[in-house]
Amino acid sequence: MAHATTTPSGLQRLTNGLGRAVLTSDRSAPESFQTKELWIPVGIFALSRLYVISMVLAVSKILHHSLSSMLSPWDAKWYLSIAHYGYVTKIPPGLGDVAQSNLGFFPLMPLMVRLVHFLTPLSWVTSGIFASVLTGLTASFGVWMLLRDTSTLSESRRGISLVLFTPGALVLSFVYSEGLIVTFACLALWSLRREKWVLAGLASATCSLADPVGSAAVITCVIVALLAARTQKSVRPLAAVVLAPLGVLSFFTYLYFHAGSFFTWFHAQRRGWQGGPYFSGLPKALYGFAAHGFSNLNPPVKTFSFLVAIGMFILFVKIRPSVPIFVYGVTVIFMGLLSPIVGITPRLLLRDAPLVATVGSRLNNRWFGVLLTASCAILGFLIIVSATPAWTP
Repeated sequence: MAHATTTPSGLQRLTNGLGRAVLTSDRSAPESFQTKELWIPVGIFALSRLYVISMVLAVSKILHHSLSSMLSPWDAKWYLSIAHYGYVTKIPPGLGDVAQSNLGFFPLMPLMVRLVHFLTPLSWVTSGIFASVLTGLTASFGVWMLLRDTSTLSESRRGISLVLFTPGALVLSFVYSEGLIVTFACLALWSLRREKWVLAGLASATCSLADPVGSAAVITCVIVALLAARTQKSVRPLAAVVLAPLGVLSFFTYLYFHAGSFFTWFHAQRRGWQGGPYFSGLPKALYGFAAHGFSNLNPPVKTFSFLVAIGMFILFVKIRPSVPIFVYGVTVIFMGLLSPIVGITPRLLLRDAPLVATVGSRLNNRWFGVLLTASCAILGFLIIVSATPAWTP
């Protein structure tokens, strides 16, 4: 009796071909981790910040802006207002249906800035910049430790380099929360892989205090811990399930007593930024790019980020990553798509650093060089246009 054969679909052939062309096929067993190798993420982080700060400094000189103002734009103003004055008690009246307030931002970065300001004689803005340097450095350590669990030294160098020179990495020098998100997301994923359930729950809870996308760590932690509890027939993983949601729940509880509603953050976001139907952010960007081209840089940047995300996921699936990294990567992208305004952006891809690092670690030398060079060029371009109204980081 003849056996039926299955012909690969066009998508499968494309995926297989892309994986063979871009990913390295030779893999060695990971070397044991040694403390002295931590100079590698420190050095790569320092090189990336030297590149970013040099570009920002050059732009600031041309535009006659101070370096501190260039490193504290947009969201940084709101984080600094929370650190200095605290949260307002209600959403102020605005123009029409739009009213922006600091109630639309999460508290971990302001707390970090306030801690630095308390411990040093630095001004509020300088404290924020110093905090961004510290959290960028801890993010580098987090990515490195996550990679070194399963990758060789050379693979880990490729992975962390792609993260720190990815276009969205410019905000690691801004008073933004991405450094904290990447730090605690990587710690949570590392802990889940090692089955350190209490640490995983605490790291996920802390991550969720940095930004709404940080809740992706909570979702990942709960899913992985429940799967482990079921397969291991043990209650130990349930510690992570209990602890993980406490961060975001504590913030919303605080807002209930401070501003009168458990859903204050949602109301502030809808009034100030996130108006419109959910899941409309990406369609708006695609339409804006198709209709108006590069006249406004936000739609094309989001469109190209979306294409990069698709390519990353194709390679990501070929690598067959661990369940925690896969769940986290999918959840971050889903949260970007859910937004009425965000869509897929360079900043969102930076928050998905475990995905970017995993793919980067498995690129062959040729494609790694091509992508790193392209990332550096785009990073430089975005640094320049971030100082203009053409693009909002």
